[in-house]
Amino acid sequence: MAESKKPLASTAPQGEQRKQKAASFISVSPVSPQQESNFYNVPDSPATHLILETLGAGAGLADLPARKKQVSHGTSLEVLEDGKKRRVISTSPRAKISLELADIEKFTGNNKPAKKLFVLALIKANEQAIHGGELGRDYVSFPLQELIDIGFYTTLQSARKGFKAAMDALTDIKLSGDIQRTKKHKISVIGLHPFRIGVIEKNQCYIQLESGFNWSFIAQYFTILPRYYFKLPNRASDLLYYIFFLARQHTKDIEERGYFTIGFRAIQHRLQLPSEKATKNPKRDIQDPIEEAIEQLETEHSLQYNNMDFQLLPCYDENANIGDYLDNGYLQVTLKGEFAQTFIQISRETAKQIEQAEKRQARITEKAVAIKTAKAMETEDQQAE
Repeated sequence: MAESKKPLASTAPQGEQRKQKAASFISVSPVSPQQESNFYNVPDSPATHLILETLGAGAGLADLPARKKQVSHGTSLEVLEDGKKRRVISTSPRAKISLELADIEKFTGNNKPAKKLFVLALIKANEQAIHGGELGRDYVSFPLQELIDIGFYTTLQSARKGFKAAMDALTDIKLSGDIQRTKKHKISVIGLHPFRIGVIEKNQCYIQLESGFNWSFIAQYFTILPRYYFKLPNRASDLLYYIFFLARQHTKDIEERGYFTIGFRAIQHRLQLPSEKATKNPKRDIQDPIEEAIEQLETEHSLQYNNMDFQLLPCYDENANIGDYLDNGYLQVTLKGEFAQTFIQISRETAKQIEQAEKRQARITEKAVAIKTAKAMETEDQQAE
């Protein structure tokens, strides 16, 4: 799909200017890793979802709107082009978000480091910097060795190289837009880079966060993520993140049924697999990668947790052609025990909030009726006089 060509105004500061402004934060004390729990807590929002979709698309960014249209009826994407610049605009009933890339060439290669480091930066920001949607301090830090300990890299040399390449891409991202939380509450951001700079000093990684950025735009909700996320191959890690992103939206299903489902067409989109019309071997290029990613998740979960609290069941007609496989096949995701507790709690809290809102609205309506009745009676009394 051809991109719409419209001029983009660039207000992003040059990389060197950002580095000069950010240099002072290196003098702060490093932060040690927090004690491990079974899960990472990850901030998420429509903005984080758009960033990960864009990073995942890479060189296929121009095709992203058409692919999105196949799997989403509520959100549309538009990609605008101006030289090396790209702007991805996401529009839904409750949000309009614009993501600008100053140099598309930074995103057209292997974006695995950028995607995973973005997720890690969100995790660290939640642990060290963001409190109640507000930024308590403007940086996060962690030892370079941690990238090896969590399975992201295998050597300090590759970790150092990967961190620098990923930060070069992440600091190129600029966000703006509005997210409507409630009828009276809107979160807005105007053209800012969430991440200003990433450096390594004495084997300690530092990422400076933009203090002027409204971080509730990114930390709108929270989900959990199994700790083996960083160990997984690219497609499997993308699928794992997508599953737990969607779990946050299917809390009622998890509480009432213990599972929710994801269509294979949506997984094809998220894993950036080719169109069935563009490949001569759709089983090899589409079906096999989906099933391989599922198997990798099951294997890693068994090694890490040794339980059945997270189960994946592919459901489809084995005799179906690839079009039917994608349109009618789905993945059943079952969550039990500790994996389900977070989402069940969210579901119950949401139900309680809805009940309170309904009672509040009923009181307002009752009061309005009483006032209207009183005025009517007053009018009748005046007419009687």
